[in-house]
Amino acid sequence: MEEEVHINDLPEEILPYIFDNLALQDLKNVSLVCRLWSEIAFSGRFMSRIMLRLDFRDGIQNHCERYLLDSNRAYRHIGFYYRSDKLELDTLLSVLEKFENSVVTLKICPNYFIMLPDLRLILLQVPNLESLFIVSRICPDLSRRDAGMSFPVMRKLKHLYLENDGGLQLDEIDFRVMTPNIVSLDMDCDSERALTVYEHFSQQLRELAVFFKRDDFFLPFCELRFSQLEVLDFYSDDHQFEIPNSVQIVCNFFRKMPKLRKVTLRCNINEDVLAAITESCPELVTVYLKGDNLGEKSFRHLGQLKNLKSLKIEGWIRCNILQGCSPIPSLDQMYLHSVLVDDTQGFFRLLKDIAPNLRTLEAIESDIDDECLKYISCNIASLRSLVLEFCPNLTEEAFSFMDRLKQLRELKLGYLDVPSNLFELMPRNSVRHFSLYRCDKLDDAALLVIADKFPRLCYMEIASCHKITLEGVTAMRKALPNTEIESFMLF
Repeated sequence: MEEEVHINDLPEEILPYIFDNLALQDLKNVSLVCRLWSEIAFSGRFMSRIMLRLDFRDGIQNHCERYLLDSNRAYRHIGFYYRSDKLELDTLLSVLEKFENSVVTLKICPNYFIMLPDLRLILLQVPNLESLFIVSRICPDLSRRDAGMSFPVMRKLKHLYLENDGGLQLDEIDFRVMTPNIVSLDMDCDSERALTVYEHFSQQLRELAVFFKRDDFFLPFCELRFSQLEVLDFYSDDHQFEIPNSVQIVCNFFRKMPKLRKVTLRCNINEDVLAAITESCPELVTVYLKGDNLGEKSFRHLGQLKNLKSLKIEGWIRCNILQGCSPIPSLDQMYLHSVLVDDTQGFFRLLKDIAPNLRTLEAIESDIDDECLKYISCNIASLRSLVLEFCPNLTEEAFSFMDRLKQLRELKLGYLDVPSNLFELMPRNSVRHFSLYRCDKLDDAALLVIADKFPRLCYMEIASCHKITLEGVTAMRKALPNTEIESFMLF
């Protein structure tokens, strides 16, 4: 008989490779086992996954000197939350000074605004910053205003997020000079100065998120050229597409983006715009869009995208929107969020042939019913992950064909009005990761059936199911000793 090997028998240099495969919460848990594991879990190779959250709203500044300033961990990402009227600037600066050489991401989140002089002092303390998020308005402090105030030039900064463009209106701060090498920019475009900033960086940006609150700058922005862009998040009001010549200008806007790989359109585009995108952006891997203004056969244009992997749809669509679309073997992720279809089962009949290798299906606030889920179970055999949330037309009968999905490994059920006998009707299946949240008719007795119906279960998460108690979860852990079970917000 071979001698049993304990994890402590392994060479120390093997542990980091094991920890590489852990989720973040599991990584935090193993850091509590012993000093060695803690040192490995918080070593350089893992610190990129951890953000230090400094929430000064809860009085954390009282513990900074005791814990943080004595820490030997090289934190790389810091989130700073505080009340605008009570900024403990000296405490924050002492923390940043401690980690100034390691910090590459800084997220500044006051509840209302940040004063310009305070922002300057903070940025002077982080010379190696690569990502900056300012989640507030930048305001001048007239009582401390200094005409000679200069901001540092942050040559290593690549990613800039501005929640509000108020700071762009101040003469003391010019992001065109401060952040000359950014490749990712996320901000509103509702002022002349914002448009000037976008124009200045247009030829170097690879990632861009823009929101138009005002019509004045919508079309001028769409006249710009972003030839290096790979990721675009485009947010506009539907009526902005009703401006004369707007559709033609928007089509030309996308025709100048040959490198685009991911596009999120938070607006109701028409078929002309979709055609311009698919014809001019052949490298697209991810497409997120609303379908309200798209007619029948509009998705036939997607068949040109040979690398399309992920498609997310929102809004109201017709089932025949997929007619005429060539098969897309690369398409393996479909997300339906707040989607209404005139014939849901008809939609999936077409999807079965268009996405023959579909692995992930996520339906949230969608009108999938029992017959539709039965059709999916019997005809889309390639599914490995299924998420059903806020689907009011589903009953326990819908899950009676779950065993047909032989490759299903992940199942998430949320906000479903299924009765407590759900698992009695569900056949044995191959699911390994199971999440259950806000299914309020399920109780402790229902959990005990899971051991039989999910024989390969490795991980389960239970959250906010009001009839399931901690005692029920404890009993389930005894029935499934080899399954990791997480529970949240139970009674």
